[in-house]
Amino acid sequence: MSGPSPLSSAAATATPAPPTPRAQRALPGWSVAGLLGLAAAWAAGEWLRRQGNGDLAYWLGVAGGVAMLTLFAYPLRKRWRVLQRLGRTRGWFVFHMAMGLAGPWLILVHCGFRLGSLNATVALLSMAVVVASGVVGRYLYVQVHRGLDGRRADLGELRARLDATHARLAGSFGLAPKVLECLMAFERAATAPTGRGPLVLLWDTRRLARQTRRTAGRLIDQALAEASGLDEARRRRARAGWRALAAQHIAHTLAVARWQAWERLLALWHVLHLPFVVVMVVCALVHVVAVHAY
Repeated sequence: MSGPSPLSSAAATATPAPPTPRAQRALPGWSVAGLLGLAAAWAAGEWLRRQGNGDLAYWLGVAGGVAMLTLFAYPLRKRWRVLQRLGRTRGWFVFHMAMGLAGPWLILVHCGFRLGSLNATVALLSMAVVVASGVVGRYLYVQVHRGLDGRRADLGELRARLDATHARLAGSFGLAPKVLECLMAFERAATAPTGRGPLVLLWDTRRLARQTRRTAGRLIDQALAEASGLDEARRRRARAGWRALAAQHIAHTLAVARWQAWERLLALWHVLHLPFVVVMVVCALVHVVAVHAY
């Protein structure tokens, strides 16, 4: 009587791969906090209007303008060595984000969500554009860096993790070549240098990942169905182990492809964000001069 096939032996001994840390997903809490902050600014502005307290509104505008000016401290720290010796990068970045929220909030209370003269309207709209750009920049920043401490993620490290899965794939799927071929084809398609834009790359890799998961799952089920000498319990364990290994390889491939796309987007954001800031500062200065002159 013949023993179990090599495929069944490999399937039976397959164990789930170590779990891959999931990328942090943005929760809707930030949007709720933003809406609450806007509501609080509107309520405070309405209270000031009913009280007729113009002096307080004026000084809130001054405080908001000063807070916006302090935003330049973080980029200056990157260029001035004397500032680099003061505190950690994380603290500077947190302060930068805090002032980027406090400044616009104070200015919204100051104006009471009302558009006044042309220069005031342009200054308020330019500030809104800068704040929106800052939110986008913060999201891109945490995709390329590890948290908020300024340590840049290393592409070589991500590739090393991906390459480390190759030996496990060859050992587990050596007798199921269609599964191995499917996974390696996805890796080549996702990480190969192309002329695709970063947003297109993110979309394509996400679509290819979903397709590869479905195809790999189907091929795994097919390979296990053709294997002899497996009872149902061993077949379930083998399916779970193989699927986990395939999912780990797909996750590591996505990490490499997405890092490349996020890095390109962050570089593009740096180019676009500075003109927005310059326009905001010029509009704010014109507004301040106009207020005191007229």
